[in-house]
Amino acid sequence: MKLAKTLQKKFSNVFVAILSEKNEYVLKYIVIKNEKIKESEEKRFSMDEDKKLSSDIKEFLLSLQKGYKFVYIVVLLESISQNCLPGCEKEKLKEYGVEEEKVYTVCVDKKWMSYVLKSDILWLKSIFEEVGLDFIYSPFLVLNNFIRNKKSRNKNTLHLLYSVNSITLMLFDEEKLVFNAFFKIPFKEFDFKDEDEEELKPEEDTNIDGIELDNIESEDEEFEGFVDITKLEDDDDSFKEDEEILQDAKEQIASSSLEDLELYGREVIIFKYIKSAIEEYYKNDKYDSEFLEDIIFYCDSNISNDIITMIENDLFLNVEIHSIDIKEEMINMSIKEVDF
Repeated sequence: MKLAKTLQKKFSNVFVAILSEKNEYVLKYIVIKNEKIKESEEKRFSMDEDKKLSSDIKEFLLSLQKGYKFVYIVVLLESISQNCLPGCEKEKLKEYGVEEEKVYTVCVDKKWMSYVLKSDILWLKSIFEEVGLDFIYSPFLVLNNFIRNKKSRNKNTLHLLYSVNSITLMLFDEEKLVFNAFFKIPFKEFDFKDEDEEELKPEEDTNIDGIELDNIESEDEEFEGFVDITKLEDDDDSFKEDEEILQDAKEQIASSSLEDLELYGREVIIFKYIKSAIEEYYKNDKYDSEFLEDIIFYCDSNISNDIITMIENDLFLNVEIHSIDIKEEMINMSIKEVDF
């Protein structure tokens, strides 16, 4: 076996990491030979509505497999059925109401367990049936790697992995997993059909990964203090001031790009998810809650100062930001797994 691994190093080994962003698959691959990176590139491919692979990405992956002897395809798991539990004993599943026969489990560091529905894994494998899959990584495992590298498992620090499609939260007390949550970020123009809109009304109770979001304030409640300027006289100084404010706001909106406005909308949703998760952590008796002081973002996507300000002002947390590349980390994890 050792000889085979030594010989493998002399060949080109290709590691391909794939994750989804909105309605695209984003692919990063590197070619390694003799422990040196010979080639590295990132590509984007369109995605069908049922998330099936397009002919372009299939052709590209098959061409890599035809051109190289060792090709490893790595995918990020984005199923909302995934979760984590403290400890690796299978009895923990029953304790938390999880049916053991319906889930795949992975014990991490002999301290905590990640699990996901078997049906979701089978569905993911069916998508990559023609090209095959070598590794499937949960974002919980990816986030754990970043936390491990930072050597920060303070019970007062919440860690958050931030990608285009999802956010993953974890809280540790030393090596003990205290709290975790996973949220998919909806992209209405692609993820939902028109007939689903009735189900997304804010007044209806919503539950994501066991965390209730019905206590989130509606957008309208935040604007109750606005003045009805139509009732003010034209020569009223307050009217002139309000008119100037409105004009400034219009100019600011007009000068904002569509990308900026979309980013702000996404971050409002993300803020509400974070706030809801923290409220669950404080209010649920099953968590031995400590006062949170810091939140560390590991960002694979753009983030603005708006969400930082919201978190600092509303949640009273110190915010620390680290730019990361999830695809690169997935490749590093798979290289360690192959151990060639």
